[in-house]
Amino acid sequence: MIAKLTGTLDSILSDHLIIDVNGVGYYVHVSTKTLARLPQIGQKIILFIEHIIRQDNQLLCGFYDENERTCFRSLLGVQGVGVKVALAILSILTPDELIKAIFHQDKAALMRADGVGAKVAGRIVLELKDKNQNLKTEMAEASSSSHIQDALAGLIGLGYSKSEAAAALSKVSIGSDKDSTAATLIRLALQKLAGSKIING
Repeated sequence: MIAKLTGTLDSILSDHLIIDVNGVGYYVHVSTKTLARLPQIGQKIILFIEHIIRQDNQLLCGFYDENERTCFRSLLGVQGVGVKVALAILSILTPDELIKAIFHQDKAALMRADGVGAKVAGRIVLELKDKNQNLKTEMAEASSSSHIQDALAGLIGLGYSKSEAAAALSKVSIGSDKDSTAATLIRLALQKLAGSKIING
């Protein structure tokens, strides 16, 4: 199963793109919100992937961040919502806006998406309203994990070994706010690393 792709943005079409990973082109379906956040063609790109395997074919759906992928998975769990409809919804609503629409039972917000009528919108808010808190928790955990990975890459870029960086982040992430950004985690980790060097020195 493919969970993440890192490569070069080869081309962009209306609802999908092609990522070149070491000479292999991956055809990836995306929402328009992800399309709007892409780099220029020829530049490095990282997308979180939902690899969908069907009896007759396989699909790769790409997302700029893990929260969008989490929402996509939840939408696919609703009866009558397929890949096309889920991506259409995420093309008009951010993950936070989707959660608010579910919480407020706002079917009109969902019906702005292509292919979403009153029946489908009603089913989405009905089936996901009890899972709304779980969805918010999953998104928070995904964001936290993503920030830690970004902070790890940043520390390695500053010259620390992976083991040093991971150990420092492990210590600071336990006591830090769940909403801490990568920059905050890097700052706290650097303080830990500096203190460690003074002690060891």
